[in-house]
Amino acid sequence: MKNIEKTEETITAQRGNISRKPGSSKLYVDLRYYGRRIVKSTGLPDTPENREKASAFLAQVINKIDANTFNFADAFPNASAKEKATFAQLEDWDYKPEPKNVLIGTYINSWMARIWDKFDSESKKRDYKSIIDYWIVPFYAEKTFAKFTKVQLKEFISSLKQKDGPKAGKNLSRSRCNNILLPLKDIWYDACDEYNWNLRDPFFMISKKLPKKPSSKKVAQKRKVFRFDELMLVLDKIKPQYRLATEFMLRTGSIGSEVAGLRKSDIVGDYIFFRNSIVRKREKEELKTEYRDREFPISVGLRKVIDTAIAQTEGEYLFLTPTGLNFSEGTYRKNGWTPSLKRAGLEYCVPYSLRHTFAAWCLAINMHPDRLVNLMGHGSRKMVYEVYGSYRQGLEADAENILKYFGQDFIEPSE
Repeated sequence: MKNIEKTEETITAQRGNISRKPGSSKLYVDLRYYGRRIVKSTGLPDTPENREKASAFLAQVINKIDANTFNFADAFPNASAKEKATFAQLEDWDYKPEPKNVLIGTYINSWMARIWDKFDSESKKRDYKSIIDYWIVPFYAEKTFAKFTKVQLKEFISSLKQKDGPKAGKNLSRSRCNNILLPLKDIWYDACDEYNWNLRDPFFMISKKLPKKPSSKKVAQKRKVFRFDELMLVLDKIKPQYRLATEFMLRTGSIGSEVAGLRKSDIVGDYIFFRNSIVRKREKEELKTEYRDREFPISVGLRKVIDTAIAQTEGEYLFLTPTGLNFSEGTYRKNGWTPSLKRAGLEYCVPYSLRHTFAAWCLAINMHPDRLVNLMGHGSRKMVYEVYGSYRQGLEADAENILKYFGQDFIEPSE
């Protein structure tokens, strides 16, 4: 027994020690492994008997290290998952922590460092980081993957409400909730794949728990195709500082985010190059789809709108707010679009209706469908006909006026 005690004391003195930290009554094991210092609590109060137990444990650890049989994760089961993974890599084996031992917040930090930076799309990186920081981390950071169940996921979805502004406390839309779940899904699936977990998928059929889609009747009321006289009345009633942007959207079928991102450098010769947008005050160099990145020919009527806009603004962007800030669809809708509809005696519809109207007017003047597909920035005729080609009773009677407004050079551009 004395020889064993002597061996343990010798090992302890040479390779590590048992100590107490200031302010603690517990004993700590202190040693170096793979050139890294390890200090772990034994959980034992400082007594002669416990010092002997701790010394025996330390001697056992050092003997296993010398025999190349030591496993850090087994010896220190309460160590962090990150620390276990670090030493597992040094020990040349794959550490697979239990879901109950991995904090979601800790994994997110690791995932962001390894995966997020490899995304090709800068806009996707910005969107993911914003969602993770604003929505996911506050809810999930201190929870473990063992608690990542469908019940908890439903609680998370229920918590997705507007945090500030006039709509504070109201549920987010179904599409917004879906967007927030995208990075959360990636994180969960990557963790399961990385650690070889066979867990029940909490995202299975989760769409049933999302807010309901607005009824098609409600959507139809918000988007419409204008008759020619109706829209000319809107242009007459709209505030002068918003008329150019309205005409531009009508003549090009563009949307607010594209107008906001349009730079003077995007006007080259007889073409507009749509390749930039600003959504929620964030500039994106990728448009909604690969087809939205498009060239649009400039007709005589459209040229007048562009030249006037260039003459009225300084700086890089073509359209600004009356206060000189970047064009904002929200500001435009509130201060320009909605009041003009009221003054014209028309029911409210979203500014996106200008894009619907553009498509319907082009079809009314018999533009070739393939040409319209290219101008709209879509990949096929199906999208144009099903979504934007809404028929408006009496529109065929407006064809002559529509053609005069767009110009013959718009329907038949010179090569």
